[in-house]
Amino acid sequence: MIRISIEPENHHSSMHLLRIYLLGKQINFASLFFLLTTMRLKNSTEPCKLIIMKKLVFKVVLFTTSVLLCANKVDAQKGLQLGFELNPQLSYLLNEDDMNSSLYENLNAFNGHFGFSGQYGFTEKVGVGLNLLYSVQGSKYEWKGVERLKSMQYFKIPLMFTLSLPFGNNMIFVGKVGPQLSVLTDARLYDKDKGVIVTDYSVAFTTYDLGGMISAGVAYNVNDRISIDGSLRYDIGGLNAEEEDYTSNIHNPLDVVTPSPASSPRSSAYNSTLGLTFGIRYLFL
Repeated sequence: MIRISIEPENHHSSMHLLRIYLLGKQINFASLFFLLTTMRLKNSTEPCKLIIMKKLVFKVVLFTTSVLLCANKVDAQKGLQLGFELNPQLSYLLNEDDMNSSLYENLNAFNGHFGFSGQYGFTEKVGVGLNLLYSVQGSKYEWKGVERLKSMQYFKIPLMFTLSLPFGNNMIFVGKVGPQLSVLTDARLYDKDKGVIVTDYSVAFTTYDLGGMISAGVAYNVNDRISIDGSLRYDIGGLNAEEEDYTSNIHNPLDVVTPSPASSPRSSAYNSTLGLTFGIRYLFL
């Protein structure tokens, strides 16, 4: 019923394309994707959540395969690219003691980063990248029913391995992964109305953090030199972001009554952000 074959693009070309036929008629990847991902699992005794998870994994694998198979339709940009990017994000400070405490409730802190990006493509698909980013992040939470915001500012320097897989017309799937160095420049503690509780809060946090980042998205070649892109980006610190020698209540230094989990010693806290990156790049070489 389904036949897959590799055929020449035309009689005068050496390039071959993968074609799919259903009941003797050629279909494209989008049609096949829709057909396979909408099939229902009949007579299944598996839990509904497990079925949904399997379908989701299947969709991801099928989409990735489609991208790889279509990767010969357009060229990625090889050479040196410089650009600018903006990343609205959600940020958190992940701490096991906080998560297990009935006095603490984690909230979403909305902030972002921006900065300059550099990328060099050794080939049309493989390259390296180095960014210099200024990030405002931290955590929003309720401590004993009172909302607080830890606002922390970092210079981030991610060193990335990049993978570019062209598909469609001037479209490129772009994946990036690598280590990231973060340097703390300032930290403040705010109340719910953005009033400053502690101006110099840097003493509560470590100066350096070494972690990692990963992103995946799509780029569009506007012309031979300029490209724009959007991607989902996640990073996490690998070192304790809180200063172990800070003995005051880290959630509210004015609260001298409540002991651990807000006071030292406590488990390590790790920076984490999840956001959408929008960038513009220019190819120089």
